[in-house]
Amino acid sequence: MSLDGIFLSSIKFDLYNKLIGGRVDKIYQPDKNEIIIAIRNNGENHKLLMTAASGSPRLHITDVIRKNPQEPPMFCMLLRKHLSGAHVTDIKQINFDRILEITFECKDELETTVHKSLIIEIMGKHSNIIFINAKTRIIIDSIKRVAENVSSVRQVYPGIKYVIPPEQDKLNTLEITEEIFKDSVNNSNDGLFIYNFFYKNFIGLSPFISKEICFLAKIDESTYMGELTTEQKERLWTAFNYMLEKVKSNDFSFNMYMDEDSGQTQFYCLDVEYLKHLEKRHYICPGKLLDDYYYEQDNKNKINQRVASLIKSMNTKIDRDRKKIEKQRNELLNAEDREKYKIYGELLLANLHKKPEDHKLTVINYYDPEQREITIPLDPRMNISQNSQKFFKKYNKLKKAEEELQKLIETSLNEIQYLENILYSIEACETVDDLDEIYNELTAEGIMKKNKVKKLKAFKPEFITYTSSEGHEILVGRNNLQNDMLTFKIGKKDDYWFHAKNIPGSHVIIKTNGEELADNEYVEAASVAAYYSKGKNSGTVEVDYTKKINVKKPPNAKPGFVIYDTNFSMLVKPDISGIRSNQPGKNN
Repeated sequence: MSLDGIFLSSIKFDLYNKLIGGRVDKIYQPDKNEIIIAIRNNGENHKLLMTAASGSPRLHITDVIRKNPQEPPMFCMLLRKHLSGAHVTDIKQINFDRILEITFECKDELETTVHKSLIIEIMGKHSNIIFINAKTRIIIDSIKRVAENVSSVRQVYPGIKYVIPPEQDKLNTLEITEEIFKDSVNNSNDGLFIYNFFYKNFIGLSPFISKEICFLAKIDESTYMGELTTEQKERLWTAFNYMLEKVKSNDFSFNMYMDEDSGQTQFYCLDVEYLKHLEKRHYICPGKLLDDYYYEQDNKNKINQRVASLIKSMNTKIDRDRKKIEKQRNELLNAEDREKYKIYGELLLANLHKKPEDHKLTVINYYDPEQREITIPLDPRMNISQNSQKFFKKYNKLKKAEEELQKLIETSLNEIQYLENILYSIEACETVDDLDEIYNELTAEGIMKKNKVKKLKAFKPEFITYTSSEGHEILVGRNNLQNDMLTFKIGKKDDYWFHAKNIPGSHVIIKTNGEELADNEYVEAASVAAYYSKGKNSGTVEVDYTKKINVKKPPNAKPGFVIYDTNFSMLVKPDISGIRSNQPGKNN
């Protein structure tokens, strides 16, 4: 990762200049692994973000606004209790590793001045935010507790002493002299690549900066250590020391490098010569760079976590409904066999004068010319008339059961269709707000529990929009709630409505403004509807379209469900590359 010990040193320098002496104003916990502390210093407000998320652990000043839960988590409440009104007194990097300690001066319950620290460990899936007593080093709590059954090497939980992670026998980069460096080079494994040598021997160096040192020394990074000449070793020291002096003098330059060919983006706190051919974006501080780099990634990570859970829940409900339908259809087959009980009852009434033998009565079957005689089983506790009434009751019960089962099967099929449409909407989510809308819909339908959903302040849909070749606006719903609003609130009677035929997908409206549409505009709107459907990856998709006035919503229908008639259909490619998008940052 680019956020190594060197980059953390640049962050420490930035935080030290902005936060030392500052007063803690507010503390938030937007996510289970994320803390934001608002600190006021020298007339300025700073938001310090700390996150222990395994995919994007970091800390820096942030400008990004994050939503907070209605009820603050326990760790957030603990920090508020201890740190509200506290002052930042020190910020230090531990052993030049990816560990930063921020110390606060605060008051305890007896109004005595005490010092407490937040230690942020940026170590992939082992990242953590740990709150300790700065003097005794006893852990007060942590955002992730690590017990013995989780790690036998190092535990993190309240009441025990904080110890730093194992150092792995690496040298502290800031303490390296020319003599130490050359001894390390000469004593290294001859079969080790020079590229691996740096980050395996020196704390704080990542593969990213190791590659840069090799480039500055003009040595192939895949050269074995045993192949280095004396002159090459000198060049390595020169390059290494050049980088080291920049770090020691806090001579940082925050840049992001974009490779259009591979689509990869990298960043660092020093000018990177081996990436100088790429497009470079410069930032004045690490916080603005990291906000830009991680904003979209954080959004995707949060969405992916919630999407995975929600998809699993929906698939479970769909599987349950399918099993229910299978059972109901089997019961329906039994119900369809009811006619024989009606025949039994009528034949018994026609033969009340006969005497049964062995709890059976054999009679002539007037209803089946090919089967002249039929033997009817009888209940010995009843006479023939009572047995006849018993068969009639069973017939009527099965007749009613068939009607109910057909209704239940239809209800279950509609439920599956609805859930499959929800699945499509979930997979198409681009923002956390999109997911929140779906959660609220599922809560309103009684599918999700109310305590699992965020309450939105107001439903303000942001439709996906395009413009046709003739200048007419094409609107696309992102989910069922938006589909309903688009079709029945936004769409006018003369607008045209599009939807992929018989598969989950978005409602699409093309605004006519009372004008006639060109033939190619129908194809464009249909292509958009095909693209925003489950058939997106198909060669062609059949799309229904009709005037919006022909689209109706049945009483008590679920969100997104409509009926329509007088429609047309066309086969189109689910392709929007030739249609102009009105979405920010999208050019088709």
